[in-house]
Amino acid sequence: MYIELHARSAFSFLEGASVPEDLIHMCAEYGMPAMALLDRDGFYGSPRFYLAAEKSPSSVRAHIGAEVTSETGWRYPLLVASRAGYQNLCRLITRMKCGRAKTKALFPPRKPPNMQTA
Repeated sequence: MYIELHARSAFSFLEGASVPEDLIHMCAEYGMPAMALLDRDGFYGSPRFYLAAEKSPSSVRAHIGAEVTSETGWRYPLLVASRAGYQNLCRLITRMKCGRAKTKALFPPRKPPNMQTA
């Protein structure tokens, strides 16, 4: 049995193409018991994803999280396990975005220290 734990919605610009309701619909169609939605640096599609799973006639379980970008440019998938975890991840994302200009990237990507330039 396959469960996608790193799906992105259309709210992750240029990285996902499906709206959250379609993701839940496809889970039900293929008999997947659960799916995790991890939009980049936010919970953009999570409310719609969760509500679509609640309204679904099948028992698809919605897991919510975010793919957080670090200062070094690496991305880390973070899944939420409880209400307290959701609140903590919301606070983390808010702190990451607070005080940043909209035209600047959240954290500019950098080369890892072990990569050499030719």
